[in-house]
Amino acid sequence: MMIYLDCASTSLIKPQCVTDAVCKAMSGNLGNPGRGSGKSSIESSRLLFETRTIIGTLFGMPSPDNVILKSSVTESLNTILIGLLKKGDHVISSVMEHNSVLRPLERLRKSGIITYDLLGADSFGRIKIEDLKGLEKKETKLIILTHASNLCGTIQDISSVRQLLRNKDIFVVIDAAQTAGYIPVNIGNLSADAVAFTGHKGLLGPQGTGGFILNDRINHEMMPVFTGGTGSDSSSLSHPMFLPDKYEAGTANVPGIAGLSAGVNHILEEGLDSITAKNQWLMDHFLNRLKKFSEIFLYGIDISKGRIPCFSLTFSDIDPSLASYVLDNEFGITTRSGLHCAPLAHKVFGTDTSGSLRISFNHLTSECDIDALFSAFSMLKGVSHD
Repeated sequence: MMIYLDCASTSLIKPQCVTDAVCKAMSGNLGNPGRGSGKSSIESSRLLFETRTIIGTLFGMPSPDNVILKSSVTESLNTILIGLLKKGDHVISSVMEHNSVLRPLERLRKSGIITYDLLGADSFGRIKIEDLKGLEKKETKLIILTHASNLCGTIQDISSVRQLLRNKDIFVVIDAAQTAGYIPVNIGNLSADAVAFTGHKGLLGPQGTGGFILNDRINHEMMPVFTGGTGSDSSSLSHPMFLPDKYEAGTANVPGIAGLSAGVNHILEEGLDSITAKNQWLMDHFLNRLKKFSEIFLYGIDISKGRIPCFSLTFSDIDPSLASYVLDNEFGITTRSGLHCAPLAHKVFGTDTSGSLRISFNHLTSECDIDALFSAFSMLKGVSHD
């Protein structure tokens, strides 16, 4: 039986309620939301509204219309960046970002639209938030930062960003791909204008789901990136500018959204406090086992506080890619090796040439899964342990 330890990539093991919700949505009862007055269309519209409501509950957004449903966090981040930024704008981000932030920024820079600067990070993967003032310019329009590194799991001090800015009107956008469903992510408590999330990781939904939450202030500055059919104001050739239709052209992924809704409901029923406590216990167990392996090196914080269950490792004399291959093919343990779409973060740790082995799990992971990993480590050539 496979042991799955690549939850930072996707939560392969889903609660049964998620699978059931997707199957039910595919059974022929749900039509095209907002397209017609038939029962199937109305039921789909109701599903979308209920999903926006519970996602809003999770992220501290009382208005369901301000919850935008997209295909991924990558599409969400592109929608925000391309829709918000104009010629001459300046952006501040960090070296710990995923390529879903870095590549859109670089494309906008090469197109002559924006300039950007990147905050550095310390040896634990903590973004140097205190350097914001030195990078802030009069042209600075946006700060966009990851909530937690997808490489080393370090949680960033996002809540202090706004107070460090001289210009309090600068927009703050958070990439919560790795934290949503793991720890509290409240748009108000983080003093953020928008939070982008993926549906298939911590929220336990299907792949092909995600979205973003935004406040009215940033919405008024943004333009839609995609335009087309919405089922609303169809007599006009101009795209609707009211939420959520402004950012949701085209037919929604109804089965995926049904699964996402079930995943978020599972989290709300379990309780984030309970999920966080279970993950904390698993991380403590992982780190205690890791201490006995002198030739395995951990990057990032070496305690469970201030991190999510996402660990980046290298070995003294085994290539991370080979280690991942052996773990999969000989022990049935799924991990992830390489650069993890975060090349600049790897440069921080000096692993940009070799990459690293990433171990990531969630509250559905068992103690036995982690023990099996370390049993496999003890049998890898070149790995010694006490």
